[in-house]
Amino acid sequence: MNKNQALHILMVGMTLGTAWAVRGHFGHEQGAAWAGGIATLGLILVSRRKDWYSKMLPTVLAASVGWGITGMISYGLVVGYGMSNNYPNALYGLTMLFAIGTLFGVLGGGLTGLSLESSKERKVEWGVLFAQMGMGGLIVYGLLIQQLEWLMTPPRSEAWAICLGAALAFLWYTARKGFPATTRISLITGIGTGFGFAFGNFLQIVGMVAEIPFNMWNVMEYSIGFFGGIALAYGIFTSVWPQTVSPVKAWENRVAFVLVFLVIPFVVFQQS
Repeated sequence: MNKNQALHILMVGMTLGTAWAVRGHFGHEQGAAWAGGIATLGLILVSRRKDWYSKMLPTVLAASVGWGITGMISYGLVVGYGMSNNYPNALYGLTMLFAIGTLFGVLGGGLTGLSLESSKERKVEWGVLFAQMGMGGLIVYGLLIQQLEWLMTPPRSEAWAICLGAALAFLWYTARKGFPATTRISLITGIGTGFGFAFGNFLQIVGMVAEIPFNMWNVMEYSIGFFGGIALAYGIFTSVWPQTVSPVKAWENRVAFVLVFLVIPFVVFQQS
């Protein structure tokens, strides 16, 4: 990895960090989709790969979907556990924040990488993939939440289990269909966002104890995006990619443009 790559990785980290911090003001699925899309757009631009430019819009859309899915996870109570002065509660909170953050990166980074790795020789069956992710989410939610009652954030939503099932189904698909770069990127990004979430909660606590006059919640959000963006960019820039990319049809670009630049911003504006 040369100095230019290191600079580009830092730029992507700062982009996702800033976008995720801004996303903290309106939250939810549309906010996560917006932030993930902006970071992916920046990543492709700094990559200077002309073959990726041709599939930029569908890739940004795939990234928006991946990051956006995780926006359903409720983590406010878990942040509170992490701020506890009781060691078991604090450990539980930080561990669960790492787990939630990992889901952010696995799905967000994974779908980004999968769109880039799709080639003429090995195309992604998007319909099959999303069907399997949906079924995986329902199965894991039904097993962990409804049957075993393993609740992370009672009485709030336990949608983390849906994302866990979707993430497991996603990784199973990429391993089974032969997308090694995507599997690698997904796991690396997951580690980055997981660390960023737990470390961000720690920074939030330090800021509150030190009575720093700053929005420390935004610091935590920035940490998620910054470390997640660095991990995402590192995984993508250091992976081996196919020589040919899958051709993008004109209608795919048009649909992706409408969804990314019109629908998602409209939903963000309407819900804010």
